[in-house]
Amino acid sequence: MPPPPSRYLTLLVLPVVLCAHSRAQAQSIDYGALERLLQEPVTTSATGSPQRVTDVPASMVIVTAEDIRRSGAYDLPGVLSHVAGEDFQQWTDDQAEISVRGYDQPYSQRVLVLINGRQVYADDYSFTPWSSLPVELGDIRQIEIVKGPGSALFGFDAVGGVINIVTYNPLYDDIDSAAVSAGSQQLAQGSAIATLPLGPIGGVRISGGARSNQDFPNAPASASTDLTGRINQRREANLDGAVRVNDSTSLRVEASTTDVNQNEYNPVYQYDFEHFDTDSVKAQLSSDSSYGLLQFTAYVNRMNQTSPMGVLGVPVDFTDRLTVIQAEDVFKLGASNTFRVALEYRRDSTNTSPVTGAEVFYEVKSASAMWNWQLNPTLTLTNALRLDALALGRNGSSPPGYPFTNSDWDRDLQVPSYNSGLVWRLDDADTLRLLASRGALLPNLIELGSLLYHLPGFGISGTPTLAPTVVDAYELDWDRALPQFGANLHTAVFYQCTDDMIALAGGFAAGPGGVYSTPADIGDSKALGTTIALDGRLLEHWRWGASLRLERISESFGPAAAAAVGEVDPRNETPGRLAKLNVGWSQGRWESDIFLGYQSATSGVDYNGFTGTPIAVPGYTTVDARLAYQVNSHLTLAVSGQNLLHARQVQTSGEPVQRRLLATVSAGF
Repeated sequence: MPPPPSRYLTLLVLPVVLCAHSRAQAQSIDYGALERLLQEPVTTSATGSPQRVTDVPASMVIVTAEDIRRSGAYDLPGVLSHVAGEDFQQWTDDQAEISVRGYDQPYSQRVLVLINGRQVYADDYSFTPWSSLPVELGDIRQIEIVKGPGSALFGFDAVGGVINIVTYNPLYDDIDSAAVSAGSQQLAQGSAIATLPLGPIGGVRISGGARSNQDFPNAPASASTDLTGRINQRREANLDGAVRVNDSTSLRVEASTTDVNQNEYNPVYQYDFEHFDTDSVKAQLSSDSSYGLLQFTAYVNRMNQTSPMGVLGVPVDFTDRLTVIQAEDVFKLGASNTFRVALEYRRDSTNTSPVTGAEVFYEVKSASAMWNWQLNPTLTLTNALRLDALALGRNGSSPPGYPFTNSDWDRDLQVPSYNSGLVWRLDDADTLRLLASRGALLPNLIELGSLLYHLPGFGISGTPTLAPTVVDAYELDWDRALPQFGANLHTAVFYQCTDDMIALAGGFAAGPGGVYSTPADIGDSKALGTTIALDGRLLEHWRWGASLRLERISESFGPAAAAAVGEVDPRNETPGRLAKLNVGWSQGRWESDIFLGYQSATSGVDYNGFTGTPIAVPGYTTVDARLAYQVNSHLTLAVSGQNLLHARQVQTSGEPVQRRLLATVSAGF
């Protein structure tokens, strides 16, 4: 019998007591100073201490601000589409899905997305609405991408990977810039960032942006009428302030809001014109104390999502509210042992819709511990364990004859996860990394009952009986520096087992009011794959990168999968081959970059609400490019384009993706 949750908590928190008189060597992080010292990007996300990417006990890639600028993209998915091994699906001009190592689909669930550690992944549908993220590309210092489960290090729902967006810190970084873009699809976009120094005590950064464009303005008669004539709009504002309370303590406060209207391809493969309205407030207090680097964080997220087409033509309106309180301590015992212990409380809730009058929620109490042990100068072992104790609930009214009562939601779940990584630096050129992990994806609030549609004799509802999806992963990485070629080699072999995958349909519940269609655990899947990536510089002015991912997914789905009409089909939706190539050149005031991508044939679904028809998606090649000229130290002119090979190209089971061209004027002060 497994030990009770209270025993888990005792085991995880005990190191805090043992180290009460140990002085930590950690400090608040000035990324810029560390980059200048080490001549490469660093991260603190995995262990809480600064590390080079090659030393991180996870498979990580860092996208720098320079990479973002050279991408020529006007949004975050466009930037991430160039990253080696990343899956990318473009459904509309402003809706794209990003996944890690396959399993991509509309409203992709398996990647946890954070901004400075704050969750921006939406728990109503368990997805990331990228356009609603309150960040401009010019705000971003770096994007950290972790491949594989990271629940014990980053929190639950990180079953496929983690994307942590790190913005400039006004305590250290003085960033002032503006950019204006215009292009095809009637695109007009602008952003501005201003930092207000507060002398030696800190600073405040204010940023904002707006975008307007039109999906498929020249669409043929076959295009959905829900797409044509719609104007996508995005507005965003962000305030980020940081102050030094004293020599060892700092306080950082962030507040943001976004308002988005755009075409969306929803989880049941239908187009809709949706509205997202978000706001958030976060405060974080960091103190380098005699007990270690203490950090206390609290934030509140609210997201309202409305869908006019909704369920069978009935509009839905969900408001997701998330409150998170965290406390952690990073400390050292001796020179070779770094520990991080943390406690977390969160409450998340979403109203029911289109039938209103109730709320589905869960409260989670979590404890985690991480031990980074440097066994010798070349060998480091990191182990992390996390336990999430979840209490599910529902309050409010139900339609007549509903097959569930509120007491059916009175469930408690204990969800353990772990990450283990052995990093062996063989010599100055070679590093091996052996990884094992388990991550958990909780059923989202829509699947748990916030979706509620009722007609006499028939309904659609979530269900409180779903189990979490669990992913076990094992990986071997080899990184090798090739100084004779000015290059670096990165290779990985990975194996993942996913248990209890969930589909939005496939189950049934009968009550006095009729039969309800419900989500269902449809079965398991396994993925085996390998990646190889090379990057480097050539001569004085050239840079390049190339990558190839090979992956095969098998499924073991039960009868419920057939009733789910193909909503979950990772074996056929994941490309077996994914290749990317980029070449860049800089000289004097000029710079240019070109990005080529290829993915093998896949399939998708055309779903009419009751039945799904498989749609073959042939393999395709894409080309993106950017050319820029620096007029002076402040002003840059650039032209860029995406999907340059074809005016219209089939890339998903949705409408063909169109060629996009844009011109940008950017200024830095």
